Amino acid sequence: MTTLLPKSDSKIIVQANQIILISGIICSIIVSTINWMLGPFVIGMSFWMMASYELIAHKTYKKYALNVIGARGTQLILSLSLYYIFGSQGLLLGFIIAFFAFSRPYFSSIRDFDFHFVNVKKIFGTSLHLYSYNLSNAFLLYFDKLIIGPLFGYVLLGYYQLGFQFLMFFSMIPVSFYQYLVSHESGGGKENKLRIYSILFSVLLSSLFFVFAPQIINLFFPHYSQSINSMRILSIGIIPMMIISTLNSRFLSLNLTKYILFSSIIYQVLQVSLLIPLGNRYGIDGISSSVVISMACQSIFLFISYLRTSVYRTRR
Repeated sequence: MTTLLPKSDSKIIVQANQIILISGIICSIIVSTINWMLGPFVIGMSFWMMASYELIAHKTYKKYALNVIGARGTQLILSLSLYYIFGSQGLLLGFIIAFFAFSRPYFSSIRDFDFHFVNVKKIFGTSLHLYSYNLSNAFLLYFDKLIIGPLFGYVLLGYYQLGFQFLMFFSMIPVSFYQYLVSHESGGGKENKLRIYSILFSVLLSSLFFVFAPQIINLFFPHYSQSINSMRILSIGIIPMMIISTLNSRFLSLNLTKYILFSSIIYQVLQVSLLIPLGNRYGIDGISSSVVISMACQSIFLFISYLRTSVYRTRR
């Protein structure tokens, strides 16, 4: 939606919201078999995410920031408060209330629902390619933990997870650039200089974190000294992560989503292929290296594809 709404008829957001309603209900029924509160959690989260993406697409960045900060802040306050009343169910309830409370743009579109999907059918292929990108992000966030714990032990997983959490913290910067560039360039703008500056900034940030990682660990997490090398290796991942985010935004604005699909496959295949052999040979350092190598190869593929498409478009 962030990519296509600036280019398309406004009805596309209505039709997309209709699909989210249907798919959200189906998913909520499935997860409700685990815990009935997960049903409204999934629906509320879907509504809130669509509302947030619509605000970005319209370039209302202040409203988007308030929507995200407001939802997260409300979740924190309500979840902690309701926990003391309802226990663990109160945590979920706090999230659910906040999601629905900050989904106003989604609810505003409901009055226009007609359950026609003409516009959305035209972008099915694009959506499928973007799903692969989201899937690769899910692999980055969760898949390795499912392997590391059972195969290498949960102590090693704990050491690895500390460094990985720092990487995820810094990943907010590439995500911010990505969200801005997608909406801006989809509307016809071009930000090649900003893309270059963002990559240079990621190099500086990665270098600083690589140098000061031992001091950070020794000062704040002295019992996790075995995480120092892992943290330094993962800090290098900030650079390919920035390249991936900024180039994906460009491909999205040009509707060249097949490159996003292929790069996501490259990441997923390499992560699965490298995690176990490097982990067996080098332990936590090998596991961390598998993540960085996979992202580096993904970014190299995207960069080469970007150069080729730029040359082709220039010749035309």
